[in-house]
Amino acid sequence: MNCGGASQGLKEDQSPHPAIQGWLDYLLVERGLAANTLAAYRRDLVALAAAVRLKGVQFPHQVQIQQLKEYLQGLMEAGASASSQRRRISAIRGFFRFLVLENQLDENPADLLVFPRQPLRLPRTLSLEQVNRLIEATSEDNPKMAMRDRAIVQLLYSSGMRVSELCGLRWRDFQTEGKYPLVRCHGKGGKVRLIPIGDRASVAVQNYRTHLEADAPKLVDHLFVSTTGRPIHRRSVYALLARAAQVAGITQGVNPHLLRHSFATHILENNTILRELKIREGSDSVPADALPHLQNLLGHASIHTTEIYTHVNREELKSVHSRHHPRP
Repeated sequence: MNCGGASQGLKEDQSPHPAIQGWLDYLLVERGLAANTLAAYRRDLVALAAAVRLKGVQFPHQVQIQQLKEYLQGLMEAGASASSQRRRISAIRGFFRFLVLENQLDENPADLLVFPRQPLRLPRTLSLEQVNRLIEATSEDNPKMAMRDRAIVQLLYSSGMRVSELCGLRWRDFQTEGKYPLVRCHGKGGKVRLIPIGDRASVAVQNYRTHLEADAPKLVDHLFVSTTGRPIHRRSVYALLARAAQVAGITQGVNPHLLRHSFATHILENNTILRELKIREGSDSVPADALPHLQNLLGHASIHTTEIYTHVNREELKSVHSRHHPRP
């Protein structure tokens, strides 16, 4: 197996153990995991290998559950968050499970590792009024790229897609035929989903396209591009949102994931999913059968990730009568 594929774009000076690289290549080729996920797993396992070697333990064949627990305990004492610990445990368990399946180890020393409890944290969101101000601020912030930036903000909020998914969009993924405008979104693990978007987002993208065609009749393949014509980078999206938030007078940090949280929360607050499912008026909570719809829109692998958005105020639900997204 080629051990270099999953290392592309990774900056660490220390080369990973061949067993680590073999697992990363498996995840890249067989599972199609994103480069950012592979980079995080690589860092986690390289750090683990270095830690156990300092104790005179041969990696990975001599690693036992006790060394793994001591390593994770050290991370916790150093202030690692529960989510960071969970990711590391996931990487460690997956890595050693792979070695057992490949007959490189007889037993998985990570089988008994327990994920730490992660406290429930409700996602921060923007109000609809703040979203409107953010969209308007894009035209004031950067007149030269105003149409692109406005289309980006509109599309992030209207679709709830991840920033990596937005940066990977191509013009063929934007569909205006049919009853509703749709975006074909290429998510984690190579999974593709169709997301309906509002008319305002659709118009913003089409206005952006008209502007591009006026400058250069032949469009490049990627939907959103930089001033040099290359596919836009996620850092540029973060930067344009930060600038627009400053112009809009929004003091909390604004990033693509905040718009994703806002999309999901506003969808539920406005009863769109609940009304489509004809949920009875007396219900005090979002029923389980409503969640798969939002899960599909967001591209969550687990329904448990989506459940956090059900913590919405019932009085707000009762006060909203619109059947559609706040910016249809």
